[in-house]
Amino acid sequence: MAESNSSQNTTSRLSDLKDKIGHVPLIRRNSFVYGFLTILVLYALFLLPASGSPEAVDLSRIILFCLLLLVWAFIVFTDELKPEKMKTISVFSIFIIAAWLYYRYSTARWGEMGYLFFNLEMIQKAWPTLVEGFWTTLLLAVCAAIMSTVIGLLLAVFRSFNNPVLNVFIIAYVDFFRAMPIIVLMMLIYYALPFMGIRLSAIMSGILALGLNSSAYVSEIFRAGFLSIKKGQIEASSALGLNPMQTMRLVILPQAFRVVIPPLVGNYVASAKDTALASSISIIELLKAGLSQKSLLANPSPLIFVTVLYLVMFVPLTRFSGYLEKKMKSSQRQVRL
Repeated sequence: MAESNSSQNTTSRLSDLKDKIGHVPLIRRNSFVYGFLTILVLYALFLLPASGSPEAVDLSRIILFCLLLLVWAFIVFTDELKPEKMKTISVFSIFIIAAWLYYRYSTARWGEMGYLFFNLEMIQKAWPTLVEGFWTTLLLAVCAAIMSTVIGLLLAVFRSFNNPVLNVFIIAYVDFFRAMPIIVLMMLIYYALPFMGIRLSAIMSGILALGLNSSAYVSEIFRAGFLSIKKGQIEASSALGLNPMQTMRLVILPQAFRVVIPPLVGNYVASAKDTALASSISIIELLKAGLSQKSLLANPSPLIFVTVLYLVMFVPLTRFSGYLEKKMKSSQRQVRL
């Protein structure tokens, strides 16, 4: 439907242009644009020098090709009759061609770079340690997220009751753990609590420190979601005979979750990346495992693979939060209709 509307708009603009000046200029015709592009392709295939460091004469041919490419892009971008899809494709084409030219004519040592940073043999040697560190990081992140969500939600709910005495303790808790560095908190829990007769494992100490720190931020996120609810809805709930807990469960929370999901997921991702600080209390998490294997093998490839694992964990999480946000907004619109 959108494509048909776009083609109709383009056709109408073409007819308007013909009525205005009597004809369509040559540079605005699709045949000219595609013909120009064909010339560029033939130039790249037959006139560009071979790969390697070009000489002065060859360099002039490369510069001429780049100038012609920029002229073609300028013609496409300055033509309002061209569809946006075509302009988008041209942008990606320019980036791809620029990368290809750099790869072909630069003096970069691609083989040495591949051996140092993308060495599959080194990654295979480090694989068992990296997998163990991955599961440790996942355990820390998931448990800390659950703990912070429960504590943060309870703090936000209790604070919404506006009890002056209770709010003093909640505000003190939030301010303290937001200001406390996580690495100091971990070391206090792991090393100082045994002097008080409380002994926790390194994993439990890491989860507790991450959960307490994150819960302070989660509490503020939920409180912002509660404040986004209009006061009239709360008054209407009271008029219907709902008590404060019922109002919170049936009216405020369902609407607040739509608001808090994006910042909440961002906080989870930040907290999961903070699991790298758990190495300070002798936990071999993912980043520590990558660093140890990098030193052991004298090759940074395991560390690059660790980066890939972080992306695999966190990018789908952020995309999933966007999907949930859109779904909740669409369901909310359907309810209003």
